[in-house]
Amino acid sequence: MFIETKGLRVFIYQEVIDMRSGFEKLHHFIRDKMRNNINQGHLYLFFGKNRKRLKALFYDGTGLVFISKRIERGRFMARVELGEITEISTQELKQIFNGGLIIRPQVDRSSVTQVGQALLSKGFDQESF
Repeated sequence: MFIETKGLRVFIYQEVIDMRSGFEKLHHFIRDKMRNNINQGHLYLFFGKNRKRLKALFYDGTGLVFISKRIERGRFMARVELGEITEISTQELKQIFNGGLIIRPQVDRSSVTQVGQALLSKGFDQESF
């Protein structure tokens, strides 16, 4: 990709959008719905309903950069497949742009807490880790 990725944060818009949306509409979503400021240099990724297109918007220091990609074969992953994820890494962004999927392991927080409590009850303390 031609975007400087060092320090880049990538945010996912939580709803599918009408892919006819342009600069102004996407900026409206970022400013009013996500309550973010576009001029901080972050990239915002938008998914469409039919999964054949993606759009991204970011500020490069001189102006807004608008990226629209239409995939020729297959489909992009569905927005719902990301669940509650609102931020992804630049590597995950590259995967999505190339038609790949992001799969993150699901951690059951209650079982992690139970294991931690069991270790503490057996005499292990946090400093020993």
